[in-house]
Amino acid sequence: MTMPIHPDTLKAYRKSKHWTQKKLSDNTKGPDKVSLPTIKRIESAKTFHYLANNRVAKTLAKALGVDEAALSRPRSTEEDREADARKIGYRPLRTLLDGETILAFNMVQHIYGIPIRSQIVMAPLFTALLAEASLNWRRERVDEIEAAANRLMDLGRGNFSFANAAYRSIDGAAGERESIEKRDLFGEDVGQDAYDLGYDPSQNNPFADFLKHLAKKIGAKTISFDNDYEWKTSEGLPYYRIGADDISQLTGDSPDAEYALLRGHVRLKDIPDNLRGDEMTTERVAWMIARIPAEELEEIRVEREKISEFLERNLAKLPVEAEGDNHA
Repeated sequence: MTMPIHPDTLKAYRKSKHWTQKKLSDNTKGPDKVSLPTIKRIESAKTFHYLANNRVAKTLAKALGVDEAALSRPRSTEEDREADARKIGYRPLRTLLDGETILAFNMVQHIYGIPIRSQIVMAPLFTALLAEASLNWRRERVDEIEAAANRLMDLGRGNFSFANAAYRSIDGAAGERESIEKRDLFGEDVGQDAYDLGYDPSQNNPFADFLKHLAKKIGAKTISFDNDYEWKTSEGLPYYRIGADDISQLTGDSPDAEYALLRGHVRLKDIPDNLRGDEMTTERVAWMIARIPAEELEEIRVEREKISEFLERNLAKLPVEAEGDNHA
């Protein structure tokens, strides 16, 4: 008995699992194993359907985790699948993320056990809570500033120097309250006085300051901030890293092994259990680096060497401060 298989459908399901034809064949084990030549023959068929042995169709469907009938019909296009999803309340979320952010998602899953999809689903709630917490933090600080200004006014009495400082503090507090009421998270509506006195939004803003304050207050050892850059996003959110110590342990501080993580050549869940211990660092790092295509690995090493030589050359040109005289 035969069953029709649509060549493009089989190919699409196989590729959706990121399997080669050999990988698909390997996943059809036992007496019903489908050989690699058979899979190649089906996928290269020029007809609308390939009439396969019933056993072959069932085995391929089981390996791919789909219904047998699904292999016999053309797979719907991406647009069709999106239209079907919209009917039941789902919509695609498309964006490009840098490797550090993808790694951060994976580290949160690795450390706390929260799946990446759940992190995405909960992101609006987490962000709103942090936003409201930052506004409340600023309100508490304004309360303290106003109390301190009134105290200064009382202590200074008739000394106009103290009174002037108190008035300026109270005026600044009023401006901050206006910003808070507008939910001006990033301090975009601060007054001109703030800029005249040195406020630089490329260096700090209220929301970024709160995130760093919160991480320090609660002792969030898995979170670190990188102050060598300006901002991770155009609004003013800081560069951060999740699980920096874990990443250091996993990669043995090897830049190549870390590159493998950042570029997705290695996924945390794919690292073999027998390579995870501290005593297996050398073997684990070698395994991770081996996942990078040889040509790509050579390119990044050459590029890294160029950057290193450039830095050494330019650092050597910097003037060296002479030590001060120690004699009287």
